[in-house]
Amino acid sequence: MIPALIKNIEKRDWLAMFAAAIVLMATSSCSTVLNNSKTSALSTDYCAPRLHYRDDTTKQVFVSKNALVAAKLDAHDYTLATHIGLLELLNQYSISETAEEKLNSKQKITERVLLLNTEMEAVVAELDCNGERYDQLARFLDARNHKVNTRLTVASIVTGAALAISTAIIKNNKVTNAVNISGGVAGAGLGFMLLNPKGKKIQLQTQHSLLNNVWHESNADNALPPALWRVLNEKAFSNEGKQSLIQTLKKRWLTFVFDDKLNKEDEQRFFGIKGYFNEEDLQHLADMHNQLQASIRTIQQDMRSLIAAINRI
Repeated sequence: MIPALIKNIEKRDWLAMFAAAIVLMATSSCSTVLNNSKTSALSTDYCAPRLHYRDDTTKQVFVSKNALVAAKLDAHDYTLATHIGLLELLNQYSISETAEEKLNSKQKITERVLLLNTEMEAVVAELDCNGERYDQLARFLDARNHKVNTRLTVASIVTGAALAISTAIIKNNKVTNAVNISGGVAGAGLGFMLLNPKGKKIQLQTQHSLLNNVWHESNADNALPPALWRVLNEKAFSNEGKQSLIQTLKKRWLTFVFDDKLNKEDEQRFFGIKGYFNEEDLQHLADMHNQLQASIRTIQQDMRSLIAAINRI
């Protein structure tokens, strides 16, 4: 019964069926922006703090080096103390003559250090939040793209099987040739989609981006604590001492994320306020946030060294 039914199918019907299959597969597999409740919940900039940091009394200018404090700290600790505004307090602590004066000075030093540590922890928490958010979006896209590839694989198998069966049971040469051509085109199209999966993309809009501050080497919006920003721009705190932590971060991003080739479009997407991102892009965003977080963690190690040195004074 089925062979008899297939024999009666006209040539134009086969062509229409295969054309419809091709259009359906292409439409369902092309690169489109994914937008649903899950992506919307993760696309919003919910990790950004409500308040920006204000420039405070830690920004002090010293005409000459404080010899008294410099004699009690090594060069590394002295530089850190300068950037976080501790020199005057340390000088007062050093010249204090009574136990009460020393205790009062030590309390002010402790408060200043505690404030900076709290600010750094807040920044680290924001970076960690964004890193996890982008990583979760990347995993979500990966799962969706995997489903698309699975459907394409199944469709390719079904198309090949249907073509083989049709060729065997259809006796009309003209119809057989039309089916073979149409089926071949459909199979080739599906194979191309499997070899070149574009995947889905997500649109992100970011009004508050610490990556933007790092890339443009500007903290005009005080998105980072001023004292922390000064330390991040100090060459003495990098391993080689030739570039600041900000500059070494930018160099790594340019090399490992952009392969030393950053065009204007990618620069605007990654270090601007909005753009469309695929799975790989989102993973890069997560990695860059984690790397900036790691750089700030190294400063916390420097802070511990300074605190230990102060306790020895």
